[in-house]
Amino acid sequence: MRAQPDLFLSPGGGMLPLLRIILLTSGALACAGAQAFVVNIAAGTRSLFLQVGAGAMTGGTFNSGGTPGNNSTINRVSVTIPAANLGAGTSAMTTDSTVTASPYDGFAFCTVPAQVYVGGFYRTPGAAANATLSATAPASLVNASGNTIPFNTISWVSGGASDPTATIPSGTFVGGTSQTLLSVTRNTWFESCLQFNYANAQLVGSGTFTGRVSYTLTAP
Repeated sequence: MRAQPDLFLSPGGGMLPLLRIILLTSGALACAGAQAFVVNIAAGTRSLFLQVGAGAMTGGTFNSGGTPGNNSTINRVSVTIPAANLGAGTSAMTTDSTVTASPYDGFAFCTVPAQVYVGGFYRTPGAAANATLSATAPASLVNASGNTIPFNTISWVSGGASDPTATIPSGTFVGGTSQTLLSVTRNTWFESCLQFNYANAQLVGSGTFTGRVSYTLTAP
């Protein structure tokens, strides 16, 4: 399944940009989860589930019989850079997602507003090749005047409470192409908490700069 983030940079007066990543969470099933948190789940009907930010799990947590569903909530990640701080170095972004607990078992896993929850599973009844979690971003963030900021100025640090070895590796958006984030073994649940950062290494005029990232979980 897919979750789509958009990135925005907007003015607050003078040279004051606001940078946002918007995550569109689509926590849905698609037919054809004290270290890195990857756990085995029971084999079953071929299905995929991906949650980025807000999701839907009815009937309890997944490990207690909960059922994943669709959620159309759009979560935003943003940072405001005052004019005096333009080009002054990396700035942490914050999210409007309120998801802290893992839908797998309810564990308090992510810290908000600093981190965005990303997790899901790949289930199949028999042997199969791994599924792939990927992110696709445009080459640049763009404002209303057509000015741009390269998408590779946005990075993330992966973590989570009691998770010293992150499941999804930390990284930087490539921009203009799809990049693989994680290979997901069949019949496993995976999850991480992502803290996004803006490099803030260039002078940018006032405006709202936007861009969309699509997170996709696919299986052969």
